[in-house]
Amino acid sequence: MSTLKHVIIAATLFLTTAAAAFAADPIRRGAITETRDGRVRCGIEVLRSEELPGAPIYQNRVRTTLLVNAPGRAPFETTVVRLIPWQVPPPRQGQRMTVLCDPESFSFPVFF
Repeated sequence: MSTLKHVIIAATLFLTTAAAAFAADPIRRGAITETRDGRVRCGIEVLRSEELPGAPIYQNRVRTTLLVNAPGRAPFETTVVRLIPWQVPPPRQGQRMTVLCDPESFSFPVFF
């Protein structure tokens, strides 16, 4: 009987923690569909990524092709070239993320 109690307590703690973590992220839970400054939730998927030569010391230059899914618009591809610190892993093919973006200019925050 005590084993069943331990399983129930562990499951309850896990579900409570998972629900709290999900509720703490306003973008993922869908609470923010549009902010006061007009930004909306956009889904981004990395299609291709490569490291380029010519980066300053302790940085990597990365070119990434992204598939952007903005609400109310057709999905489109865009290419981003950024400098990232050498400690940060470069984006990987298939990586997905939801970020806030500006639909007027489609400018994105640095997510990698």
